[in-house]
Amino acid sequence: MFSSKPNSMLKSIAGLCFFASGTLMLSACNDDTAQQNSAVAQTMTTLPVQVSYLDRSLIAPNSQLTATLVDVSKMDVAATVISEQVIDLVGAPPYKVELEYNLEKIDPTHRYSVRATINNQENLLYTSTTNNSPFADTSSSEPLEIIVSKVTLKPDVDLVNTYFKAVSIDGNPVVVNTKEPFIQFNSDNTVHGFLGCNNFNGSYEVSKQTVTFTQLATTQKMCHENMEQESAMAGVLQTATQWQINGEKLVLQNEAGKQLATFNAVYF
Repeated sequence: MFSSKPNSMLKSIAGLCFFASGTLMLSACNDDTAQQNSAVAQTMTTLPVQVSYLDRSLIAPNSQLTATLVDVSKMDVAATVISEQVIDLVGAPPYKVELEYNLEKIDPTHRYSVRATINNQENLLYTSTTNNSPFADTSSSEPLEIIVSKVTLKPDVDLVNTYFKAVSIDGNPVVVNTKEPFIQFNSDNTVHGFLGCNNFNGSYEVSKQTVTFTQLATTQKMCHENMEQESAMAGVLQTATQWQINGEKLVLQNEAGKQLATFNAVYF
């Protein structure tokens, strides 16, 4: 009687061979992946940038610097972004930032520039105004120096007797079908405007940066479109307690300082 052990042994050997083959294949795949990752890592490099401005102004809290490496070779089209970095600003300039980019994306026959802007919330404070070529002097190890210029801001418009068209409500851009929502504060402490479907009017009181709307009333027209936007606009008037004007922009906020709606001044 023959024993079954030889067959079992053959199966075990075959299994070991298959396992070894799979291990070798897996090892080869891992090696290929590692080589690819290594190749990508070798093509990545950093461009050190140093941004300054010449006036003695102090940057407002919560300001940010944005540095962008762009391909500016093509005319009449938007520049291609190669790398961008945004940092929070603390203290006085110069501000240092490093732009990481892939060498394989750089074409020696193309033209490149680094742009820099300083913003505070949605307000542009400083911007670069000249071409800053990052590869003009490849022998230098010093950071690319960029001088940004202060943006000339328009004077703040008056809250009273200015027509403010709605731009955003609850963070959503305003959709206009036939007529834009707006608000206008009158000198006799009355307020009126358009919600998107219905007109409204009422009274208001201001004390420094606080505002209170009272006796608000609206027409009762029914519309098939933008009713959600109209409801949101009405909600802004009911919950707004603070206002801010920056240039030609009006912002209404709630008691906690959350932005409810933004408006732009319009002149006729």
